[in-house]
Amino acid sequence: MEAQQVTTKLSKEVIGTWKLVSWTFKNDNGEVIDYFGKSPQGILMYTDSGYMSVHIMKNDRKKFKSGGMYDGTTDEIVDAFTSYFAYFGKFIEKEPGVLQHTVEGGTFPNWLGNIEERYGEIEGDRMILSTPPIRTGEHDIVFNVVWKRA
Repeated sequence: MEAQQVTTKLSKEVIGTWKLVSWTFKNDNGEVIDYFGKSPQGILMYTDSGYMSVHIMKNDRKKFKSGGMYDGTTDEIVDAFTSYFAYFGKFIEKEPGVLQHTVEGGTFPNWLGNIEERYGEIEGDRMILSTPPIRTGEHDIVFNVVWKRA
């Protein structure tokens, strides 16, 4: 009897809620760098209706001295922006293992309408999403983000 080949689509396997484990990249010397520090926090959600949302923040975010959300000093606002990353939108699986996120909103306004591609694989209760090379400063970086099913 011939064995049946079972295939599962990543777009079905990702449905649910994921908690951040790590967000890293390799520097020019090949060292693994924790992009948002050693203990970032985050959540990633994919719905069966085709929507996604991701939020990642540094663990040691500073509070504003004032109590108002929009009353921070310039330095406090810059620190708040650079220590939190989020976007939401629709997603599809372009081809096996390749997710495309169409950004409908997020912390970085330049991404509005962008299609952000992520290469994904699931191993047990963990998912690894990596990016194509992204220009940051003078270097191209490939980010690897590890998630654990919540």
